[in-house]
Amino acid sequence: MVGEVGLAKMAALDAVGEDEIFEQIAQGQTMQLLCKKYDIGTKLWYKWIDSVEGRRDRYNSAQAEAAHFYANRAVQTSQAATPDMVNVARLQVDTDKWIASKLNAQYDTRQRDVAVNISVTDLHAEASALLNSVQMKDVIDVDAEDVSDGER
Repeated sequence: MVGEVGLAKMAALDAVGEDEIFEQIAQGQTMQLLCKKYDIGTKLWYKWIDSVEGRRDRYNSAQAEAAHFYANRAVQTSQAATPDMVNVARLQVDTDKWIASKLNAQYDTRQRDVAVNISVTDLHAEASALLNSVQMKDVIDVDAEDVSDGER
């Protein structure tokens, strides 16, 4: 349940406008900075997000767009790095890449493990079925030739 103060803060966000707020997010402004800017807590922020149908989807879209901002900033940082600040630039790039990957899965570059289960019984059954399906007319009669390297 939201009290009068909370409702007033949510109304203040509505007065700023969802489009304006989500545009700030798309341009790389974090939710924490926006909460501080509009003097609203995290819990109340998410109540405001969920107070209108479809707003959560628009919020997620703005975050996905923000990932492009962070990825672009990572590229710019790496290209502008000088030898004396390469370690700082590497940290900034890694941080921006991490943020971008959390906001948009297309930037998640971690290698994914693939689990493959093979059943020998199933392979044997498939091979048996394949052999049973071959008819004598499918077999080609050939003569074997010894191709050993040398004398034994």
